[in-house]
Amino acid sequence: MRYISEEDLTLFERVKRTVERMREPDLGLDEEGRKIILSCHMLARAAAKVFPVRVRDGYFAVNYQHSWVETPGGHLVDLYPVAVVGGPIMFEGSMASPQCRIYRRLSARKLSAGRFGKSSFRRSVRRVTRALKDAQLLGMDAHQFAASP
Repeated sequence: MRYISEEDLTLFERVKRTVERMREPDLGLDEEGRKIILSCHMLARAAAKVFPVRVRDGYFAVNYQHSWVETPGGHLVDLYPVAVVGGPIMFEGSMASPQCRIYRRLSARKLSAGRFGKSSFRRSVRRVTRALKDAQLLGMDAHQFAASP
């Protein structure tokens, strides 16, 4: 197994705290007038705008379309795990890691069939990005408050 660097562990802790603190934004309605629900696809893309991570798309456990992010060191962070209470979670990124058999990458184009290009999806990613940035600021304020005498 590949070593997870201190930098990647610190990044994961920052991401985890921010996602846990994030208030779910109102994402409005899609092009057909249906309420938009936060998805792993939106959250991964928003996280990549706030943190130094790369979006990965594909399948979780073969049957579930899914998106996650990858750290600079190549480790997988599942921001919105399928069928799991809690999260984000981090997996070591080597080929020996169990995540290799659970998470299968596929291009966003093939996975989304155009959904990721819709204006409602792009708007939702912007709103989730704003919610993550707000949660990040809340965390900084809490840290500064705790550090003050």
